[in-house]
Amino acid sequence: MSSHRPMVIRAHLAAGIAHAAPWGIALDGLLAAEIWAEHKAANRAAGQDHVRALDQADPPDLDLPLARCTPAIGPWHWAATCAYPERPTDRVDVHTWTGRVDRRALEQVATSLPKTVSDRQGRYRARRMPLLVTPCPSVTWHAIGDPDRIGEILEPVTSIGKKRTSGEGHVLRWEILTSSGLDHFAASHLHPDGTLGRPTPSQCFTGAAAPADGGHGRAGIRPPYMHPARQHELHLPALLTT
Repeated sequence: MSSHRPMVIRAHLAAGIAHAAPWGIALDGLLAAEIWAEHKAANRAAGQDHVRALDQADPPDLDLPLARCTPAIGPWHWAATCAYPERPTDRVDVHTWTGRVDRRALEQVATSLPKTVSDRQGRYRARRMPLLVTPCPSVTWHAIGDPDRIGEILEPVTSIGKKRTSGEGHVLRWEILTSSGLDHFAASHLHPDGTLGRPTPSQCFTGAAAPADGGHGRAGIRPPYMHPARQHELHLPALLTT
C-alpha cells in the first residue's frame, strides 16, 4: 500500500519495562490487542456474544496497519519487530508484587463461605512474587506500515508489559519516525543493532545471511501468539541479556 513506509516507533518510558519472554513485546501483538479490545466493546454495546480468539479453532487475522512479509513457502507474518530497550543499564531491577483476596468481595459474590479462608494455602492464598524490570528510558520497534493509523491506535496506550495496573511500563509519550534508511528486510525483521528482532521462518533469509538470533524453536508467528494454530518452528529473536 502507498501509505506503508519503513519506520521507527519509540515508547518513552517513566522507569523501564517488565516483560515475560526473553525478547520484547511484539508490535503487531500490541496493535492487535487494542483493535481486539475495540471489537469486544462494540459487541458488548450491540448485545452480541463474543468468543475469545484463543477459544476459536481458527482465529481471524485482524486488519492491522502493517505490511505483510509473505515468503514463497511457510507462514506469513506482519512486518514489525519486538521491542528493543534503548540504553538499558547493566542490570535488572527486582520489584515485588503482592496479592491478597478481598474477603468482603468474596462475601458479595459467593452463596456461602467456609468459616476461615486460608491466606497460607489453596487458590486464595496471599502471594508475594518477584518481578524483573529492565530499567531503560525507551524501547523501539522497526516496522513497515501506516504511521498515521499506528499512531492513532497507540496514542491511548499508557502502559505496556507486565503488571501495568501496578504502575510498571508507564509510557510518557509515543514517537513515530519514518525512515528511508531502513531497507525492507531490516524494517521487517531486525533490531537496531542488526540482530534478529522477531520470530522468523527460515524462508525469510533466502538470499541473505541469517542475522544473530536466539536459536531455533517453536513460537508464535503472529497474533494471537499463544494460539496453537499460530505455532511454528522459527528462528527466535536475539535474547535480551539485560
